[in-house]
Parts: sequence; structure tokens; C-alpha cells
Amino acid sequence: MKQSKRRQLSKKITGNAKKFGLLLGLFATVIIMVMGGRLFQIAGVKSVNSHNLSAATRLTFMQKSTVPATRGQILSSNGEVLADNSTVYDMYAVLDKKQKVKGQPDYVTDPKKTAEQLAPILDANQDDLYKQLSSDRLQVELGTKAKNLSVDQYNKIKDLKLPGIKFTAQPARYYPNNRMASHLIGLTNSVANNVGQKTLNGVLGVESFKNTALRGKDGLTTSLGSEVEDAKKNQVKNGANITLTIDDKLQATLENRMDVLFAGTEAKSAAAYVMDAKTGKIVAATQRPNFDPNTQDGLSDAWENQLNQAAFEPGSTMKTFTLASAIQEKKWHPDDTYKSGTLDINGQKVVDSFGQNEGVLTYRQAFERSSNVGFAKTEQALGAKTWKSYLEKFHFLKKTGIELPNEQSGSMSFDQPIDQANTSYGQAIRVTPAQLLQGYSAFANKGQMVKPYVVSKVSDPTTGKTISKTKTEKVGKPISESTANEVLKSMEGVVNADDGTAKPYSMEDVGYQVAAKTGTAQIAEKGKYLEGLNNAIHSVMAMVPGDNPRYIMYIAVRQPKKWPDANIQISLNKVFRPVMLQALNDQDAPVKSQTKTVQIPDVRGQSIAEAEKAMTDAGMRVSTIGSSGKVSAQSLKGGQTVVKGQLVLLTAKGTVKVPDFTGWTKNEVLGWGNLTGVKIELSGSGYAEKQSAKGGSQIIGHKKLSVTFKEKE
Repeated sequence: MKQSKRRQLSKKITGNAKKFGLLLGLFATVIIMVMGGRLFQIAGVKSVNSHNLSAATRLTFMQKSTVPATRGQILSSNGEVLADNSTVYDMYAVLDKKQKVKGQPDYVTDPKKTAEQLAPILDANQDDLYKQLSSDRLQVELGTKAKNLSVDQYNKIKDLKLPGIKFTAQPARYYPNNRMASHLIGLTNSVANNVGQKTLNGVLGVESFKNTALRGKDGLTTSLGSEVEDAKKNQVKNGANITLTIDDKLQATLENRMDVLFAGTEAKSAAAYVMDAKTGKIVAATQRPNFDPNTQDGLSDAWENQLNQAAFEPGSTMKTFTLASAIQEKKWHPDDTYKSGTLDINGQKVVDSFGQNEGVLTYRQAFERSSNVGFAKTEQALGAKTWKSYLEKFHFLKKTGIELPNEQSGSMSFDQPIDQANTSYGQAIRVTPAQLLQGYSAFANKGQMVKPYVVSKVSDPTTGKTISKTKTEKVGKPISESTANEVLKSMEGVVNADDGTAKPYSMEDVGYQVAAKTGTAQIAEKGKYLEGLNNAIHSVMAMVPGDNPRYIMYIAVRQPKKWPDANIQISLNKVFRPVMLQALNDQDAPVKSQTKTVQIPDVRGQSIAEAEKAMTDAGMRVSTIGSSGKVSAQSLKGGQTVVKGQLVLLTAKGTVKVPDFTGWTKNEVLGWGNLTGVKIELSGSGYAEKQSAKGGSQIIGHKKLSVTFKEKE
């Protein structure tokens, strides 16, 4: 009985097993068929969830086989590297406690200590870092301070061996001189190429304008699939090197002097440019505010390249073009007279910036003293149609074509007689510094204008062979040689005349004649001109040597808050003089000074006797403000290269005495007065001959001194 039951149970189990096995086999068959069908579909159409596997595979292969091109360098005219390639790192932190490597934590184990060690290297707030590192997220980025880290920062952090701190590398640009000529050199950013790799792309300056040449062409290391690739066609082509016209030594001097000017005036902006008058090469250029392309510090300060993008009303530097037009049309009569002050034009007034009480002036004086009325009357003598034709001949309202992006062509209001008159002295017309430099080149080249340029050549990075070279380009001859010569003589008068507005720029003491024109332009906002000298653009355009200019220099300061000198032109001259002397004394310059240059010793901390002897031994003239203690300051910075025989003012403690001013220039006398707080009244021209207070007398009681000057016979 029991045996019979066992047989029945055994048969039942066996039956169930067969059924289960059958079901399992059927299920397995279905799964295999589904998977097989899916695999067949993938193999056939090469797509999963609309994701093209073939394309993805090809992209991955291309990423592995693509050889990125190396971006070309940017060099100065002296061969110094101004822009080179580097690597930067973005840092992030792993907080997921499951992450381990060989059993050891691969996550941030001590947020407080990690934040404490990272903060000084990143220049970041330690508390902020701690909060981020204490997050409950699996992974965190640590803000902008942890992006674009330099190789030095990367190495310092790596040496700390902090668990969970990770990096991703990407190509970057390195600018060895930081802010130097940053507006001209430009900037790059990192973008993905056509296979997803990071590469550099120019976004500002020459980096942008010459981006195609600098970037080069990526290459491939192998063929793709069954397609046979042309090896030569897919060979990597590194970016070309770009050599600029910038002289890095002259540029360094310009940057240093502009730093002093910008800080001293607290201006809204400032700019300075030096152009080789014969070739059009921009040999030095800078502006303020500027930015550091390595850190991008300052980039948010309303970026624009003032050289070719900042069209503005230039003021009286435009009068030179009115003068040239009148001379060419035989409408300039320098000895004729007119009444200065104001001029009524259809109920609207032209007003002289120097006031309304100058009386009758000659037209020669109108140029030397920069009379708006005199030049409005000159424009009327020319006639609006003729005057406008000369503006066109000098290529205003037209781009120069300089090798920089986003150049402006300028604009002009010319419909009404008052507007036509205003353009004659630089209002109601907007121009760029590049256009001004190009226009002034006509006066330096016998009437022939040359185009300004900043790129000297493009060369192969491997062989050094020149691919292309920029040549001097003549772009028009608006005036004759005789007119250009007469303009230069008139500009010399602005420097040489006793009441000339460019008197501070005289370089007679070192054997050079300067030709110059100053400018003071009102600034228009919301349809109205702002009032006051603090709301103006102060500028100068100067050329040296005056009779056959080699260099043209333009300096402009917009809305200065402070006046470090008695006259803003004295402040601008502190940029002009050292830069121009350096340019003229360069070994490659055809025109050289006959004087010798010396390096100023740093005498701060020395006794007065020691300091004065050191200056005298160096070939300098010296005068000390004070009579005891040690020297605390000197008017010319130690280490600076200057022309031998210049005056250095030393500052010490004790009684201040009036020096014997005999033989001093006006600038030197005014400089002494500025340092001592004594008001100086000047008369005559040339060199100091007489003074109201005897040399050696104490300054006490002398709040005002008068000094008479006389030209050397």
C-alpha cells in the first residue's frame, strides 16, 4: 500500500518537473529570440534608443586618432614671446564615501583640513570651501577659484595628496607679461572641436583677428573604417607664429609711465600709442583700464580696444586737419586777425575754451592757443562742401583696415552750419585713434598717408620661414608736400610759442624739435555736453623730429578726477618724454640724440650729501627740498634710464630753501613748486633768468614766487 503511494507521488513529481522544464525552456527560447532580434536590429540599423552606435563609435575612434594642432605663438618685434601655450586645470571634489582605490578612501575624508589647505593656494574663502566640501552630494565643483588653475597651483595641490581632490586638464594660453598690451594681443577661450576635444579659440585682439592662422589644422593618425584617407591631407598643421610690430622694451616703458598717469589722475580711461611715421608700424600701444589675460581680472570693465573701436570726439587735435585743408586751398592767412571769445552762428554760439577775454588774435595764434572761434571762421572760409571733402580725403568716417577686430568707422553730424563749424575743432565728429594716427602721417610724409598696422609677419612654427609679411601701405595723398611742411612749422609753433598749448612738450634741451597739437574735447551724454575740465578728454598728438618726423605719439586721458600737476599737459608729458626719448635713441632708429643716457641711482635712505654726490656722479643736476635727515623721495625713479643732465629733485626733512632757478626750464620750476606747495608765476620763454625770491632764502613767507625766463642766445 505504502509502495503504491510512493509510485503515485513519484509520477506526480516527475510530471511537474517535466512541465516546469518545458515552461523554462519555452521562456528561455523567448528570451533568446527577443535578444537575438534586438541584436539583429542593432547590427542592421546600428542604433539604440535613437542613438547612432556607428556615429558614436566613429566619434570615439576619431577622438583617439585626432592629433590636435598646436596654437601658434605671438611674438614682439624683438622676438620675445607675448602669448604661448600652456595647460590649466579645473578642480573638483569627490564626496561619495563608497569611492575607494585599493581599499583606501578616494573621497574627501576631512573637509575642514582640506578647506584649510586649499584656501591659500586658491585664494578662496576657507569657510565657503568647508561648506562645499561638507555637502551631502556625491561630487562638487568648488567655484570659479578652482577653475583654470595654473601648473604651479596644480602642483602645489597635488603635493598635498588630499583624498578626493581631482582635476581635469585642458589647453590654455599663457601671457608672460600679464597686462602688457593685453588689449592688442587679445584673449582666447576653450571650445570643443568637431570631435569633442578641447581647443583654443581667439576672442579678442590679434588672437581673434588672426585666429585661423594661429589655430592651424588638426590631423589624423590613421584611416577610418574601410575608407582610405589621404595621409598628406590629414597631416596635422600647427598654427603659425604671429610677429607684432610692438617693441617690447618700449612697450614696457610706456606701460610703466601710463600706470603712474592713470593712478595720479584717477581718470575714467586713458590711452597712448606710438607709431613709426614712415612705415605705419604701431611700436607701442596701451590703454587703461586694461586686463590680465591670464586671470581675466579687469575684463569686465567695459572692454573695447580704444585704438580702433572707441570712436570719440577728439577735440582740438582735429584743428590740424582744418589748418591743412585751409593751407591747401589757399584760405589760410596766419597774420590776419579776428576777435576771439564767441562766434554766433544762426543764434548758436561757438565759444573759445580759454575764455572770452583774449581780444583780437591772429590766425597763427588761433592755432597755437587753440581757439575754437578762429577755426570755426576758418571752416566758414573753406565752405562746408570743401571742408567735408577734406575729411573724406583724410579717410575719416572710413575704417583703416588695421589687423584688429570690430573696427569702427566713426560718425559725424554735418547737416547744420553749427555742426559744420563744430567739426573744424573736433566736436560733432567721432573718430578713432587709428584714424588720427593715419591722418597725421600725411604731415610726416610730405602729404602721403600710411596705414597703421600691428602685425609684422606670419611665419611657419617649424621652419621659421616667413609665410606673409606686412608692407607699408600708402593710402592717399590729401595734401601737397609744401602744405605738409607748413603744417609741421605751425605745429612747432604750438610748442615754441610763449603761450603755445604744447609748450610742456619741448625737447629743445636734448636737441630735438617737437611738432605737436593738444586737444581738450567736451564729452556728450544724453544729448548734452558735460561741463568742466574734469568732464573732458585731454590729449596731445606729437611728432619728433619736427622737420622730418620719425615717430608720432598720441596720448589721451578721459575725465580725470585729480590734477597731479599744474597743467594736465605736464602730466601727459611725463609719459611722452621718456617714451619718445627711448624710441629716438633706439639703436635701429636712423635719427639719434647727440646726448647720452644714464641710469638714475636710487638714493632713498642716504644722507643728503651722499645722495647729491651720487646724482652728480651719474651726470645729473640735483636740488634738495629740505636740509636734514635722510632722503625720503626722488623725482626720477631709481633704475630709470634718462637723458644725462636732467634735474632730479630730492625730498628730505628740515628747512626748505628757495633754490637758484637760473638755467631751469619751466617744467622744472613748476615741478619744484608742485612738491613744495609754492605757487609759481611764470613769464617769458626759454630758461629761468630772474626770480622774485633770492636763492638760498627760506621758503617761509614765500607762498608765491615769480620767475622770468629768457631764450638762450
